[in-house]
Amino acid sequence: MKKWLLLPIVASLMAGACASASARGKAKDTPALNMPAPPPRVIAPSPEPLPEPVTELPAVAAIPAPSTSPRASRPVPRPQAEKPAEKPPDPVPEPPPAPVPQPPAQPPAQLRTPQTADTNTTARTIQATIDRARKMLTVVDYRGLSPERIKAYDDAKGFIAQAEEGLKQGNLVFAQGVANKAETLAKELAGR
Repeated sequence: MKKWLLLPIVASLMAGACASASARGKAKDTPALNMPAPPPRVIAPSPEPLPEPVTELPAVAAIPAPSTSPRASRPVPRPQAEKPAEKPPDPVPEPPPAPVPQPPAQPPAQLRTPQTADTNTTARTIQATIDRARKMLTVVDYRGLSPERIKAYDDAKGFIAQAEEGLKQGNLVFAQGVANKAETLAKELAGR
């Protein structure tokens, strides 16, 4: 019975403790933040690049386009009574130079890492890794695998196919990476 009497007293003390745990200070009691002014911006003007010199362009005689509108009227030139002495012959414009045939575009050079600098050796190493992974997968009984291990088996087969495709395309870094993944999965499946 005494326990039932103590329960309301303890509950009231706890409720009073929660009520007194409120924030005591008010917003007007705290000082305002004094933010310093931002520093002045000094932007140095960039120097103007000098214009590139232009080579002389060949002179091209402009031929006026015939006017088809009836409103446009040009003053008709009057025939001259006197003809000047001889006119120098019209200069024959030089034919434009024939375009220089461009050499065929070369494919971009492939970047090689130190591991793939010697292409033949690296390709043989990758092929050996693929063969080891394939050999380990032949030992694994596919029917007795759990769904999780079946996915790992299928992933290893996919990695082997990707590695072979990378070898055909000459992407040795990619082929080496996926061949190593296939070998790791095959080792786990074979229990080695």
